[in-house]
Amino acid sequence: MRDIVLIHSTISQEIPTLCVSEIHYLPIYDALLESNIPPHAPQECIDALIFTSKHAVFSLMQAMAKRKELSAFAKIPAFAIGEKCAQALTQAGFAVEFVSSTSHGESFAREIIERANGRKMLYFRAKDIASNLDLLLTQAQIPLAQITAYTKQPKPLPQSLKPRPQSVLIFTAPSHYHFFVQNFGWDPSYIAVAIGQTTLRAFAPSTICYASPTQSLESCIDLAKILAQRAQNHTAAQSSPKKLK
Repeated sequence: MRDIVLIHSTISQEIPTLCVSEIHYLPIYDALLESNIPPHAPQECIDALIFTSKHAVFSLMQAMAKRKELSAFAKIPAFAIGEKCAQALTQAGFAVEFVSSTSHGESFAREIIERANGRKMLYFRAKDIASNLDLLLTQAQIPLAQITAYTKQPKPLPQSLKPRPQSVLIFTAPSHYHFFVQNFGWDPSYIAVAIGQTTLRAFAPSTICYASPTQSLESCIDLAKILAQRAQNHTAAQSSPKKLK
């Protein structure tokens, strides 16, 4: 069967992983002060939190471990995209008000707009984001503050680590795809699996690609296995000798 490789920023215990980027958590406490948000009493100006990545949650948790007064954030209702992000919030003791089942940032923005009810939102985000979530919320006149909680940076890798031709590659973020191509280029025999529509749109038009039916790594792996088996069966059928009639 074809090789299946997760292209990511952290090692997975479930599947062979190629780390093409590194996550750097940024100083949230200082960013809050610069945004005039009182770290000890954020409820004074913030009514709800927005998270689109578990890394934003982990960055805030790291800051909370260093500054106990930041624990006040856990009392503010949170909007999350994806079960993994919501799970990270719940385990950290946050009050999760809404979990979007969509993997599309624009769809998540519409769901937030429907539920905002005039509340002031605080978006913990990456330095670079692929969706227009922040723009859509601003256009809907929702009071929105943003804190850059983490950044992704490419990790230079030797060509010896490049996946073999015909591999099935799993991508969970547009940045992982861009960093991979920047480092290794793209073999046209690769099959790409995207965790959601935002990542899918990042692929070059000529890419053989598929979107996972649900936004989870487990779903991506299941789809990758199906595609790898299907490709193997197709290759076997083509190579088998045809019987003469």
